[in-house]
Amino acid sequence: MPKKKSKSNRTFSRHVAPFAPLALALAMKGVNAGAPPPSDQTHKLVAGAFVPVCTLPFKGAPVPAIDGKCSMQGGSSDPAKQAESKSKNNLCATTNSPQVVTHQDLVDLQNKATAANLKKSIPDRKVLEDMGEGKYVSYVAIIKEAHYSDVAAGEAVNCNIPGNDTNDIHIVLVQAPGDDECTSTTAEMSPHYRPASWTPENLKSLGARPVRVRGHLFYDGSHSPCTDHSRPNPKRVSLWEVHPVYSLDVCNIDHGSTPGSLTDCQNAKEEDWVPLEKWLSSEQ
Repeated sequence: MPKKKSKSNRTFSRHVAPFAPLALALAMKGVNAGAPPPSDQTHKLVAGAFVPVCTLPFKGAPVPAIDGKCSMQGGSSDPAKQAESKSKNNLCATTNSPQVVTHQDLVDLQNKATAANLKKSIPDRKVLEDMGEGKYVSYVAIIKEAHYSDVAAGEAVNCNIPGNDTNDIHIVLVQAPGDDECTSTTAEMSPHYRPASWTPENLKSLGARPVRVRGHLFYDGSHSPCTDHSRPNPKRVSLWEVHPVYSLDVCNIDHGSTPGSLTDCQNAKEEDWVPLEKWLSSEQ
């Protein structure tokens, strides 16, 4: 015979359980109010949800399809994949002074990673942190392509949930519009708290106009870079990427009807940059 619940347990379930969803909602609503977290706790787990304990780097709102279901460590039980997911999901890097990186810097970092013979499975990411993973960086480039990635089955970092709203936006960045994608670098917009204006269509609408991507520097050892003998998918020259993106600004330099060049924008003043959201509203 099943054991009967005590009167106190029944009272607790009746009076407290109905408020659990409200408590979760209030916790998620208040994510923008916290102070920067200690280095060993950038997010917390609330009933399986993704809840930053720092001020978000962008104006985002919880995406119910993933933020209420998938924590920072993703959906894998593998310690190496969990460590990778925590790095991919870090929205709490210090943003006081970004380190400017160039295309050549990312190539040089790839050469260092190749020389170090890094494996695809890296449970302890200190070797990557020593190279620069986790730094807040600023990178100027041109968007060649943008799309939702892994939408059919999802990926471990996003708890293998299929769909557009629950997966990263993969951004292919080049130095010139006609560049071979194998010379490209990558930025990824995480689905967690992603602003509604961050879509592949809006990114591609910028054409050849340079953009400034800022965010967390990450090494994506799950893939392989292009070589003289291989063109893997996704194609890129370096596995070092801006992931997740914290902000994307549009270069507002023009020469008549022609957008400023990459060099113009790399040397641009702060007032020459317009946040993507503001740029899109001005273009309507």
